[in-house]
Formats: sequence, C-alpha cells, structure tokens
Amino acid sequence: MIEQRWVFVVQALDKPGVLTATASVFSNRGVSLEGILGSGIAATTAEDARLILSFRAVERKKDLLLRALQRLAKVIHVEAYLYTDPRLRAIAIARVVNLDNLGLNTDSLQTELISQTPEGTTVLFTGSTTAVETAVATLRQNRVLIDVVGSAIAV
Repeated sequence: MIEQRWVFVVQALDKPGVLTATASVFSNRGVSLEGILGSGIAATTAEDARLILSFRAVERKKDLLLRALQRLAKVIHVEAYLYTDPRLRAIAIARVVNLDNLGLNTDSLQTELISQTPEGTTVLFTGSTTAVETAVATLRQNRVLIDVVGSAIAV
C-alpha cells in the first residue's frame, strides 16, 4: 500500500484536553503529525473549535485514525481530505533572503509582502496545496528560504 498525505478537519468542543487526546490518537498508532492548526471559531460557544491535522498514512491507517477520532467524547465531526484535494487551500509564511529572482510560478499562487528588513523579507503565499508546496520547494532549492511555516485549510 502507498502512503499518502491526508488532512483531517476536526470540529470539537473547545475544552482542555482536546488537543492532547487528538494527538494521542496519532501517537499511539505510530503516526507523526506534519502540521497542526487550531482555532476557536466563536468566543460565545464551546462547540466551535477546529483542528486541522496533516499527516502521512496508507488509506487503511487513515480510516483507523478517522474512526478513533470520531469516538473521542469531545469530537463532534471529522472530515478527511487527500492533501491534493481542490477543496483545500494552503497558506505559508516564508522568510526569504530577498525578493529578487525567486523563480516562482505565480499563475496559481497568490503572494503578499508582509515585511522587509535588512535581515530578510517575509512573504505570505496562498493557493492550492500543490502550488504553495511547489513554491516553498523552489525557494528551498534556490537557497533563498530562511524559514517557513504553513498549513492546509479547508474552505
């Protein structure tokens, strides 16, 4: 079986222990999380927290993880996506040496300058997961990438 990249979007109660229990589902089954993004949607309700989890697994293991998450008492709903699913968008904030000759294909990638200092330039990239990942790989290959943080998000 071939390992694939997956994204789970977890709707859960915004309560202590939810992130720990969720991460334990993966850890106890030998799966490392590539990325975690969490947020509370509304301050007026405890039922609107979201966790976005990205990881690599074969489909059978993904299904096992999905069922285990759905059984957690504080989890309301889980959606599973292949990392390349067109319904997903990706974001990355990259710090680069400079903006000259980045060599990026911006046809399917949106960029926004966040800041420029003598130490480097910070840029926001948004687009499909493939477009953003390709941009980060290009920056790395061209040796202009200083640091990067990113996540996939569901829209």
